[in-house]
Amino acid sequence: MADAFTAKTFLVIDDFADMRAAIKGILVSLGVAHIDQARNGSEAIAKMQQNHYDVILCDYNLGPGKDGQQVLEEARHRQLIGVDCIFIMITAENTREMVMGAVEYAPDSYLSKPFTKDLLQTRLAKLFERKAHLTVVNQALLAKDISAAIRALDLLISKKPRNLGELLKLKSEICIDSNRLDEAATTLEQVLAIREMPWARLGIGKIQFMRKHFDQALETFRQLIEQDSNFIGAYDWLAKTQTAQRHFAEAEETLRTAVRLSPRGIRRQHALGDLALNNGHPEIAETAYEHAVGLSKHSVLNHPSMFAGLAKSKSANAKHDEALKVTGQINKVFPDQQEAAFYAASTSAIIKTRQGDATGAAAALAEAEDVLARLNETVHSSEHALEMAKTYAGLGQTDKAAEMLRQTIANNHDDDEILTQIVHLCQESGLQYDAETAIREVQRDLVKTNNEGVRLIKQGEFEAAIRLLSQAADEMPGNKTISLNAAKAIIMYMERQGITNDNLQRVRHYIDRVQTLAPDDWRLGDVIARLRKLTTKG
Repeated sequence: MADAFTAKTFLVIDDFADMRAAIKGILVSLGVAHIDQARNGSEAIAKMQQNHYDVILCDYNLGPGKDGQQVLEEARHRQLIGVDCIFIMITAENTREMVMGAVEYAPDSYLSKPFTKDLLQTRLAKLFERKAHLTVVNQALLAKDISAAIRALDLLISKKPRNLGELLKLKSEICIDSNRLDEAATTLEQVLAIREMPWARLGIGKIQFMRKHFDQALETFRQLIEQDSNFIGAYDWLAKTQTAQRHFAEAEETLRTAVRLSPRGIRRQHALGDLALNNGHPEIAETAYEHAVGLSKHSVLNHPSMFAGLAKSKSANAKHDEALKVTGQINKVFPDQQEAAFYAASTSAIIKTRQGDATGAAAALAEAEDVLARLNETVHSSEHALEMAKTYAGLGQTDKAAEMLRQTIANNHDDDEILTQIVHLCQESGLQYDAETAIREVQRDLVKTNNEGVRLIKQGEFEAAIRLLSQAADEMPGNKTISLNAAKAIIMYMERQGITNDNLQRVRHYIDRVQTLAPDDWRLGDVIARLRKLTTKG
């Protein structure tokens, strides 16, 4: 047993030196040789940036600053720890609110104080078994080589080890995240054929959602909630499905129930705030944004858009002075960030308009436009464009709002979530812009361009295909699909005609653009892997 511990690297995070020393003593007695320590959340994150740990033991209460859940949240969000790392949360009390709040970034286990050497040894031994042989999978995921990760998992699964359930769950999650829906469904059906597992049924619901089988997804998530009224993940996906079906009031009600059950979810509170504000329920929105802003103080998920939402909801509740104070906080909380300056200015323009301060509103709007232009030099963010469209709509500048929405549709013609937000914005703001028709027209034109590109490639006319797709990508630099298609066309050309530095640079330019726009886009992995194979061949 000692051998299982000797080779592992540990990080112990606790704000009390005596507790760190006590845990270190237990680990040393178990044969652990490599132990680092951190006394707070910031120090822990810095250690994780520098080192790879096999096991992290983190106290939940870490004094001022990040708590243990926020440490885990940031570590996973920034990929400082991978699927092979064990994260154990140590806590004096497993409060329901704390555990329910850990749905998105759940630790591998909880350990209640005080605990004995034997308990820690037994718990770790079980977790070592669960995480066995996942290092190769994690390395492939870090390299965004999804195919290699799945191959490694399939090899492990074929041996039917004791951690088979863990491997099947991980494979299904990777397949869903990378849009390999048929493979994900097959994996989940394997699990469900043996035993009804809520996580597997939730995965089936996600696949139904992604295939746009919304009625089926709705039924799946509702059944999961009927079976377990505390299944927070099912509420989140039910609300997503209701939103996709344009049932905005029902989605808001679902999230209102979810936050009552689990009030510590930042993203959930933020989503509820956005829905409630757009649905004309500013009181509910203000409460949700208040929670989101409060919870995110030390979180990696903290974002100026939450402050903007809080300010707009306060203004909608006729608390204009309070609203302006919130906008004033944005640049203080996010100093020297152009994005923060944009949200502060665009929100101020709306508040000042509601106050009747036309001069102040015009100045704030001009500042927002100026900052947005500078932001767009580096990244064409759909979130920024939607915020600007809302601002124009709020100021009665309907032509500018419509033009901003048209650009956003062109940049996101196949992103259902963004398109739904556009429809919702038009419905609730009273904007005279037929978003549904505009979406259909843009989709028709872009599908035509894509199909023509594919036709040219199939006919071997690569140069013509590259010209067509590159021109479209340059005209719509915020469109991830067009940029990726242009990159793939150039890669296919180089696979047949050979590599040139000029073409390599063009491909990397398009890949870098998409990584900036959407670093988690599932399609990136395949394009990067294909480019890597091309450049390392021979």
